[in-house]
Amino acid sequence: MTMDRRSIEGVLMGTAVGDSLGLPAEGLTPAQIKRRGWRGDWRHRFVFGRGMWSDDTEHSVMLAQALGCCGGEEVRFGRDFARQLRWWLVGLPAGVGLATARSILRLWCGFPMSKSGVFSAGNGPCMRAAIIGVVFADDAEQRTRFNELQTKITHRDPRALTASRAVVELAAHFSISQRTTVGETLELIRDPNGTEDWDEILEQLRTAHQRRLSVGDLLNSIGGSCARGISGFAFQTVPAVIHAGNLHHWDYEQTVGCVLDAGGDADTAGAIAGALCGAMHGPESIPEEWIQGVCEWPTSMDDLSRLAEALTTERKLRVRAAWSPTLLLRNLWFFIIVLAHGVARPFIGIFPAGPATKPSTDSFP
Repeated sequence: MTMDRRSIEGVLMGTAVGDSLGLPAEGLTPAQIKRRGWRGDWRHRFVFGRGMWSDDTEHSVMLAQALGCCGGEEVRFGRDFARQLRWWLVGLPAGVGLATARSILRLWCGFPMSKSGVFSAGNGPCMRAAIIGVVFADDAEQRTRFNELQTKITHRDPRALTASRAVVELAAHFSISQRTTVGETLELIRDPNGTEDWDEILEQLRTAHQRRLSVGDLLNSIGGSCARGISGFAFQTVPAVIHAGNLHHWDYEQTVGCVLDAGGDADTAGAIAGALCGAMHGPESIPEEWIQGVCEWPTSMDDLSRLAEALTTERKLRVRAAWSPTLLLRNLWFFIIVLAHGVARPFIGIFPAGPATKPSTDSFP
């Protein structure tokens, strides 16, 4: 198995930055984002001009660690990832999605991996799936099996699998070829076992690109709402990200900025968009100010680079403990900041912004 460190690091760092930038805007409508002066001016605003990541990045890191420690064995991978999920919930993360929480509780109750997932088509599997694509870029069968396992641990709705498969296949393609056409993109994500709804969405994506429609217009055409923004439904989030990427040739800054402007589930949409852009263009495509603005502990951005190197050399490495008192303290600090944002949201400018860079709480996962 041949792995490209540049793409792996691009996925991990791209996820973290997109997640961190979008987190303060989660649940805001496009109109609210515009009133705050954030539209087209994305920077870290979570706390004192710095950013922190949410469950989107944490799940990606846990999945990457499971891939690195399983030795290519599917069952070991699933058990490792399930164990990390169980202890992740014990760490009391803020904003965990209802479907993900229920599935992890089922794991704690003794349900096997094959039956722990709940019937939901939320974004949970999609937000962490890209790393599977770049690790198994040269092995379609492995990509399919590992992605199906990670998806069904938490989500059993076939639509969740169809959407996460789209993310995996795009990440794999982008890590091999740094150029793509809209036609290639749509063919890559065509699911032979998909639903009629997905086929219709692909046609809407083709039409939206031909007409150069906005992400909001695309959402309206596939059952979403441009007024509310990108929802936590995988059949809306993933198409919105793909359309933004196609419009902006998967340029990191423009694509991530486009999905964040659309509002809604901003952190997850930003994480998925960042992962796919990073898979294609590598970490060097991410603005340095955005990378430096992420202030995380006990796992840092440097740790993501170390994890990428370990995956490339097939060396076992864990940069994030399954549970520790430090993680609990981090999550408490994170929760306090989230509460502060909730109080401050009616007021504009309460938290100072970081250096400028040009360019709904999700209940599903």
